Amino acid sequence: MAQQILQQVKNNFFDIRKKEWPDVLMMALYFFLVIAIFWVLKPMKRGILVNLYQEAPLMLWGMSFAGAEVEQLAKVGNMLVVYLFVIAFTLLSRKLPRQQLNLVLCSFFGGLFLLFSFLVNDPGEPTAWSFYILGDIFNSAMVTFFWAYTNDLFSSDQAKRTYGVVGLGGIIGGIVGSSVVVGLVGQVGRPSLLIGSIVPLVVMTGIGYWVHNRTGKSESKTSKPCAEGRRCNAMFEGAELVFKSKYLLTIVGILGLYEMVSNIVDFQLSAIIANEIAGDVEKDAYFGFVGQITSIVSLIVQLFFTSFVMKRFGVGVALLFLPVAITFGAMGFLIVPGLLFVTMMSASDNSLNYSINQSAKEALYTPLSKDAKYKAKAFIDMFVQRFAKVLAVVLNLVVAAAVGLGQVHWLSLATLTIMIFWILLVRYAGREFKKRAEPEDIPVES
Repeated sequence: MAQQILQQVKNNFFDIRKKEWPDVLMMALYFFLVIAIFWVLKPMKRGILVNLYQEAPLMLWGMSFAGAEVEQLAKVGNMLVVYLFVIAFTLLSRKLPRQQLNLVLCSFFGGLFLLFSFLVNDPGEPTAWSFYILGDIFNSAMVTFFWAYTNDLFSSDQAKRTYGVVGLGGIIGGIVGSSVVVGLVGQVGRPSLLIGSIVPLVVMTGIGYWVHNRTGKSESKTSKPCAEGRRCNAMFEGAELVFKSKYLLTIVGILGLYEMVSNIVDFQLSAIIANEIAGDVEKDAYFGFVGQITSIVSLIVQLFFTSFVMKRFGVGVALLFLPVAITFGAMGFLIVPGLLFVTMMSASDNSLNYSINQSAKEALYTPLSKDAKYKAKAFIDMFVQRFAKVLAVVLNLVVAAAVGLGQVHWLSLATLTIMIFWILLVRYAGREFKKRAEPEDIPVES
């Protein structure tokens, strides 16, 4: 009886073949390291920027911008810088196999971590802005590359069975990274945390070569997205792939609407923390505390729901969890605005996004070509994501100017409106994925 129960649990939650385990565990470890670094960077980059302008607001265009509002402006700057990174990523993905692309990215960020370790102890305006952008680019580039690599390794059927465990690595990384900031930023300082973050990058480089040596022959072939005789332009190559495919446009819509909503929630959190939490390091610590809660909830969801839901009910159903949860959260924050509830809303938003929603969203790419997995995905995950944030930034700042930072809960009305369109797109994406994933491994429209 006990053996039957254990077998049932294995089939529902860990249905991974023996030969798949090495690749699954290595990619889970890689994701663990990426997200651990991200959660070391995120509280520090936000704490530095918000605290710098909380006491001395930024004067721009005749207007005054406090800490949380300045962070919104930084997101606009991110969009411009990230698009340059999209171009570089597209060019590199054309010329380099995936393990060498991994080496270039890890070396690039390792050098920047070393540089900023000399600057963040007493940051001025240039350091605060550039470090904020660095943290955002690291997350965009390394998470995009990780999932492109992973989607290139696994088929659609494997994704439904294995992404629960792969994604689990990232969630545990979030717990470790945020805990490191909460426990150590006040003791060892920001420079030591940055230098320590170089070590995982070295390990990630080794994982890239190890996995490639095991599965190098399985790398997807690049298709020809450009017309015969016409040279591909790295500035627009990913965008062309997206606009030629209704399926990819649906993914754009899902990601874009989520980013708008997530940025609204993030702004609501920053505004209330800026008003209610005093001190520089204290803000770092509270942002890290929110990350801890997020990671713990993500861990529970990833362990007990992600693989089970994706395998039993399909990717479309898995994609509905997040918009439904945000709908309830937005309604709740309208009724009970304050630090406690905005923390709960932000944690539930991010925890579902980092767990079941991310695994399901990334599975949407598995039936597509290598160009869609790398170039179109880079355009979507880096540029479209930032463009959606800019739209939310404009909305956030307009509402804050109209009603004040103390009334940011009214932004949840915009969130509830967005939910209608998001859920409709999710339903379409779920149906299309099912068609494209059956039969398995047949390349379809990119």
